[in-house]
Amino acid sequence: MSSPVFIGLDLAWSERNRTGGAVICEGVLVAATGLLTDDASIEAFIAAHLPADAAAVIGVDAPLRVPNLGGRRRADHEVSLAWGKFDAGAYPANRTLLSRNGSVRGEALVERLGKRFGCVETAPIPHRGRERYICEVFPHPAHVVLFDLPRTLKYKRKSGRVREAIAAEFARYQQLLATLSNAEPSLAGLEPVTALDAGRLRGRALQELEEKLDAITCAYVVFYAWQHGPASQRVYGSIDEGHILIPYPAPTAAKLQNSPGTEGLAAGVAPSSPVAAPPTTAPPVPTLPADALPADTLNARIGVLTRREVEARILAPLVAALGDAFGREEVIAVVRDAIIRIAQEQGSQLAKSMGDDSLAAFADSLRFWTQDNALEIEVLAQDEDHFNFDVTRCRYAELYQALGIPELGAVLSCNRDWALIQGFNPAVELTRTQTIMQGAPYCDFRYRRQPIELEEK
Repeated sequence: MSSPVFIGLDLAWSERNRTGGAVICEGVLVAATGLLTDDASIEAFIAAHLPADAAAVIGVDAPLRVPNLGGRRRADHEVSLAWGKFDAGAYPANRTLLSRNGSVRGEALVERLGKRFGCVETAPIPHRGRERYICEVFPHPAHVVLFDLPRTLKYKRKSGRVREAIAAEFARYQQLLATLSNAEPSLAGLEPVTALDAGRLRGRALQELEEKLDAITCAYVVFYAWQHGPASQRVYGSIDEGHILIPYPAPTAAKLQNSPGTEGLAAGVAPSSPVAAPPTTAPPVPTLPADALPADTLNARIGVLTRREVEARILAPLVAALGDAFGREEVIAVVRDAIIRIAQEQGSQLAKSMGDDSLAAFADSLRFWTQDNALEIEVLAQDEDHFNFDVTRCRYAELYQALGIPELGAVLSCNRDWALIQGFNPAVELTRTQTIMQGAPYCDFRYRRQPIELEEK
């Protein structure tokens, strides 16, 4: 029986753009191209490198299953929540965005490769499996994991990035891929690709290099998954709903848990709030499984203002007592971190309960926060991409003042806002420069949905 073959496809979302392909066999890169076009050319590329009796794993950087008409898939949302802090959030995938003549390219390709080569959509990939599998992968978080990066590589051509900086990031990408010769599993044969000088390339030639490098990443991800088995993989979403497979060795969980604060970072923007970040000495806060508690319906039943009063009356004396024992700043840091995590998950649940993650749905959800005249709001602008308003009266601030804990107000309430919208929709960014809680005459909330960049897909 022939050696297993690992194939990576950086699949363009339309046949009008180029697709990258890469093949790994016996730990050697045996082929790499950035010039594939239609599905027939992809099928021919695979056929040329896949012996009839060989097992295979194909990793595709593109949505392979998209059941949702609008919004985004659960996999996209989960990846953005987990990896947004590394600038590695997933692009929203839906049929409205991706469908051409009623068909999503990734779905059609899976069907085609299943018929021709017997590939079955599978995740996680079985340990040294002997069949033929195909799965969806995503290079950005894979780079963070495989190369232990604090942020994703910035080699994509986007507005605001100068040519010299992009070329430098390409060189860094190539150097990092070269280190896979010492990884487990090791990868040889990269020299023809890593030796190219991105600084000398322009236009389509530079795009071809990008497709090659990303396809190599995709091929290595499935090579890694096959070699190490399910224990070293993380699958977001599901086969039926659409999935994304990311390499997930043991240290990755600690990396996700201990990375700096996440508020606003899934949208690629640091929060504007002047509230200080938690001290680095604060211990990590464990995250409960999603199904550990029943669905939270308190906001709808009693309103947020009443809820915050109950929470404050319980937490304030606990914070005081624990602060006496362990240090007030340390305790507040732990509480702040826990509340941010809770707010992020509540944002996710809010989007599900509203049945939509648009700014219009978010604006509608504010009725829970304004219940009992808790907030007086002046809406300045509202459309599909913007929701701007000022809060001219905040009874939450008045509540914390009346309870004698004004310093806890930002921790218990204001700090939630970035995490909430990150959980609700990572593509929306919040800018806020002042709050009534901090003594300003009004709070200025400016929400903006970032344009979806398809990265030449």
